[in-house]
Amino acid sequence: MNKPVIICVDDEKIVLTSLKSQLQHHFGTQYQIELAESAEETLELIAELKAEQQAVPLIIADYVMPGMYGDELLVRVKEQLPDTLSIMLTGQATADAVGEAVNRAGLFRYISKPWHEKDFLLTVCTALDSYHQKLEIQRRSRFRQVLANVISLALRDGDLSQQLHHALDSLLAIPELGAASAAVYLLDPATDRLQLQISAGNQGAFSPHLPLSGDQHGCQFFQPLTYQGHTMGALGIINNDGVQTCPELPELLTSYGEALAGIIQLKQYHEALERHNAELEETVKRRTQDLQTALDQQAKLNNILLEANRKLDFYASMDSLTSLYNRRFFMKLANSEVERAKRYQHPVTFMMLDLDHFKNINDQYGHLAGDHVLERISHLLTDESREADIIGRLGGEEFAILSPESTMQQASLMAERIRDRILQESFEFEGQHIHVTVSIGISEVDVNEEHIESAMNRADKALYKSKGTGRNLVSIAGL
Repeated sequence: MNKPVIICVDDEKIVLTSLKSQLQHHFGTQYQIELAESAEETLELIAELKAEQQAVPLIIADYVMPGMYGDELLVRVKEQLPDTLSIMLTGQATADAVGEAVNRAGLFRYISKPWHEKDFLLTVCTALDSYHQKLEIQRRSRFRQVLANVISLALRDGDLSQQLHHALDSLLAIPELGAASAAVYLLDPATDRLQLQISAGNQGAFSPHLPLSGDQHGCQFFQPLTYQGHTMGALGIINNDGVQTCPELPELLTSYGEALAGIIQLKQYHEALERHNAELEETVKRRTQDLQTALDQQAKLNNILLEANRKLDFYASMDSLTSLYNRRFFMKLANSEVERAKRYQHPVTFMMLDLDHFKNINDQYGHLAGDHVLERISHLLTDESREADIIGRLGGEEFAILSPESTMQQASLMAERIRDRILQESFEFEGQHIHVTVSIGISEVDVNEEHIESAMNRADKALYKSKGTGRNLVSIAGL
């Protein structure tokens, strides 16, 4: 597989040579460095890379170039490569021009010419980490959805073959398995051999029978399906084109196999229960025992889902309910931004938001309604903030937004916009219309501060000023 590509764009060859030298030295083993001397050449290069399905995590472009300026180029790049992050080099751009690039092109950072090599490499490293973090979050979300889809099959009507077919389709839909094929074998107690039950995909043919032990299966991935220590079958995967590997894929396949074994066990048990009920209709006691056993099996299947989610959440940096950054990862990103603001003497604002009387919503409508409101609020915050802003859920009904390259005036306007949007919004849940307000506190990060905690404390005090003076207010620290 080709290495991901970093594109550098500048009309001065000496600048391109310097960029390539620094990037090649520090990132050359992991990334391919491509150069372009104009916006037009860049767009042609991107078209070629897209045709070859090569990933482009980052583009670094000069602002002032003949023909198309750098900000317009980055807008065009954003349209073609939505996930690609961008850094703009400039020695002439005004604050308005930079702000326009942030808003229109989703600019990740801008760096002044001439740049300091250490700062430049740190910014590039941060951008690449952010790009891969986003891909990792998307991948984990796909994996979690596969497990949820498979386990939910046990609660649906349908015979075992139909459910296994749906389970394999859900697994093979993830990009990490490419064009792989998968098959489920069930144990034939009469012959003590594995018999092919169902297969999906077009990579290759699976053997109709396999021994219970040994390595004659011919699969790239082969996992026995066991439940409470008893082998029930096996899961096999074939991919002659190669599987896209990632650290979490073996974990997914293991959890998937466990869930699949639970479904098979539950379905086989239900079939056996029906046979027993037909034969022992008159024995009420036996029927009661069988029902209790079925409930126990269902509880164990639910535990499989809880354990699978626990394993995936262990690696996640996102809040599972709102898909915003959790407190730990938000603080990490915020401290990195404070360090950068101190180095470049750039404005950064911090905003804390707390939903008013949120406990009343949980008490009146239930916690499911409360979770629904929190999830909708997270979407609203994302809509009303800039792409460069860092949004996190600190806990409960408390949120925070860190805004790089933002003045207190800009932050105040955004806070008022958010406050008014939440005030006007009606959150519908199960026929109920729920209304809520928000109190907000804003502070400015001092350029001499080492960590975000001081600005966070000031914003928190401003927040409680809003709470204490009537709620549904925006308060600014120090005013």
